[in-house]
Amino acid sequence: MNRDPVKDNSQYGLPAIVGYSDPLLRVEELQVDFATRQGRVAAVRGVNFQVGREKLGIVGESGSGKSQTARAILGLLPNSGRLQARRLEFAGIDLLHAGRHQWRAIRGRRIALIMQDPHYSLN
Repeated sequence: MNRDPVKDNSQYGLPAIVGYSDPLLRVEELQVDFATRQGRVAAVRGVNFQVGREKLGIVGESGSGKSQTARAILGLLPNSGRLQARRLEFAGIDLLHAGRHQWRAIRGRRIALIMQDPHYSLN
């Protein structure tokens, strides 16, 4: 049983914040591909993880899909990008079906991305 206090987010069309023992971010079978003149090209395939309240760093070779994974989770893919996932959920919010109002309430306020050069990204 989770006894952590919850925050009311109903004014934003969001569920209450999940308790500290629940995963905050769940990603299952994330795939990202892009339209090119030669057809669709896979950039990310089969990414799975869940994160609680800790920080997560994604490390890999250049071109391995780190940035595209993060952009997909935040709904920031370019128009040529296509996201597919079995599950993509943040704090109980289904990000696969989140509307503009929900994105405005969470992006940058509750979930954010710090790109490769943290020296210039962090204060």
